[in-house]
Amino acid sequence: MIFKDFDLFTAELSTQVLYIILFGLTIGLAAYGVIYILMLIRKIKKLDDGTPDMKKVHDAILTGSKAYLRRQYRTVSIVLLIIFALFLFYGFQIAISFLIGALSSIIASYISMIISTMSNVKVANACRESVKKALRIGFDSGMVIGSGVISISLLGICILYIIFNFTTNNIIGFGFGASFAAIFAQLGGGIYTKGADIGADIVGKLEIGLNEDDYRNPGTIADNVGDNVGDCAGRGADLFESSSANNLGAMIIGVTLSSITGNPLFIIFSLITRALGNLAAIIGGYFLNIKDEVFTPIKAFTRSLTATSILASAFFFVISWVSFGTGWYILFFCSLIGIILGIISYFIVNYYTSSKYRPVKEIIRGSETGAATNVISGFALGLESTLLPIISFIVGILVCFYLGEIYGDLNGIDSFTSGVFGVTVATMGLLSITTLILAFDGFGPVADNAAGIAEMAHLGPEVRQNLDHLDALGNTTKALAKGFGMTCAALSAIVLYVAYLEETHISIVNIYNPVIICTLFIGGVAPFLFSSLAIRATGISAHAMIKEIQKQISENPGILKGTSVPNYAKCIDISTKVALKQMIPPALISVITPVAVGILFGPSAIAAFLISGTVSGILLGFMMNTGGGALDNAKKAIEDGLLGGKGSPAHAAAVVGDTFGDPLKDTAGPSLHIFIKVINTISITFAPLFVILGGLISTI
Repeated sequence: MIFKDFDLFTAELSTQVLYIILFGLTIGLAAYGVIYILMLIRKIKKLDDGTPDMKKVHDAILTGSKAYLRRQYRTVSIVLLIIFALFLFYGFQIAISFLIGALSSIIASYISMIISTMSNVKVANACRESVKKALRIGFDSGMVIGSGVISISLLGICILYIIFNFTTNNIIGFGFGASFAAIFAQLGGGIYTKGADIGADIVGKLEIGLNEDDYRNPGTIADNVGDNVGDCAGRGADLFESSSANNLGAMIIGVTLSSITGNPLFIIFSLITRALGNLAAIIGGYFLNIKDEVFTPIKAFTRSLTATSILASAFFFVISWVSFGTGWYILFFCSLIGIILGIISYFIVNYYTSSKYRPVKEIIRGSETGAATNVISGFALGLESTLLPIISFIVGILVCFYLGEIYGDLNGIDSFTSGVFGVTVATMGLLSITTLILAFDGFGPVADNAAGIAEMAHLGPEVRQNLDHLDALGNTTKALAKGFGMTCAALSAIVLYVAYLEETHISIVNIYNPVIICTLFIGGVAPFLFSSLAIRATGISAHAMIKEIQKQISENPGILKGTSVPNYAKCIDISTKVALKQMIPPALISVITPVAVGILFGPSAIAAFLISGTVSGILLGFMMNTGGGALDNAKKAIEDGLLGGKGSPAHAAAVVGDTFGDPLKDTAGPSLHIFIKVINTISITFAPLFVILGGLISTI
């Protein structure tokens, strides 16, 4: 059999056998991941839903979540089919891989939403008995999201790779399809959830003085629906496309190295390491248990992360040893650096978003003197929080590039290509713990919804207090996942950028050329415009929600007296309509801008555009994700009793700060992860077209 990326039978017999074994093992582990999540779903499904009131609230959240996603998928499907039809003129196989990538991303986001809504009521009920049991259920639901995302991505890529006769160029559309669907899922879900959240908080907490998730607040069900369609469905699609895009970029670089060395294992190295990383996370999940630290369960998460990292490192040791011959240990060190970068990002974000440390304490102190000083402190913290991740990122890249060069010298590979592969291996190391980070992230909205159900079902102050602690933990784990996601985006962007250079055969970008300078500015401003539209859309959604809640309360006094039931469905419908309408412009910017730049100015201009777009997008993303998370946790700390607790002037100031941070951390910030990947994957997909046209306005 002749493989298009390589001729397997020109390799040594031992390499042929090893290739077949590792590729088969990848498919087997991906299939096992699917079986594992089905077992977890079955286990969670059997758990008790609690009281009739709890079931009633849960059913309302589930119905609203499904209704939103159905309408979102209808909207996205129209755009999807149009692009698919255009792709048919570009290349049938790329069109098919684009469609499968988009559909796989949609499936990943739907599974994420279903499991989170299934689990929230079960976590609330478990907390009536034990915080430990509730934590375990919430984590298991997160593992369904994490393992499901990685397993579906691997299966999709492997099956397409076989069907399209082992030709990487024919499956690059899978990455663009995944990114395309993900940006709609994240944007739409983010606009929905934060519009509903801000509306419910402004009217409920500030104007009326209701508690979080009070059943008398007409926006409370819409708020809980938003947690599922934004934080779960959106994040599932986000990390799905992250994993897929990085795998494909690494495979393109692997094809070049395979042609130089005659070793096809370079091509599938990213696939097998991702599959083994998923297995490491599944095993590491069993290390999550609480002993005496009932109210410091972050220690349990840290134990699980440590176990997963150790297992992933062991797997990398073995695979590097059997795959890369002379100097294999050098690439193993690169994978370790990647894993360490992931752990560092975990602790950096925890430092900036936990109320135990100086940054959030400054925001809390700023709340004493009003909303203005609260917001100023939070914004300054967000700006500051970009420094440490970037320093660790720079050190990691430089060290891995240098190690890659050493490996290249030992194996006759040019220094640039081998250096880039060193960075690529570091990215694989970082992404090997993605499953567990996604599990941490998925835990957050489940805990948030569970706390809401406890409040609306009148489970009592003790249960609500325990769930508030889990909810605060969930805020931290969500922030950690966003920091990790931005680090993934940064490293993945390097891999995808080099893959673009490989596709276009560009070796030099002349920054003295005025066209290149102009495209650098275009790339730099694109994330700002994208973020502006996403944040503005959240404001429009929140405005509509505030007006509707105020209208219901003024027209029906029985709502606040508890004698009338609010029209929850109306609030859900308003958030849905606004989110689906407002998500289109920013999403199209991420698709249209690189295509327009490439067609007008050529492939070298795109190379410049990608550099500046990636840099400004990463910095903005770190700033918004961390700053917004810190403002949220400052509010939580005050609600736990600091500075007078709930109802105090400091609490009112913190609520305003939280609403300022909401669209940053849950709409624009996480969407920038995907924006960075979209501009890179679409550039790789259309690279041949850019080369052929050479630039309609200017040829560089």
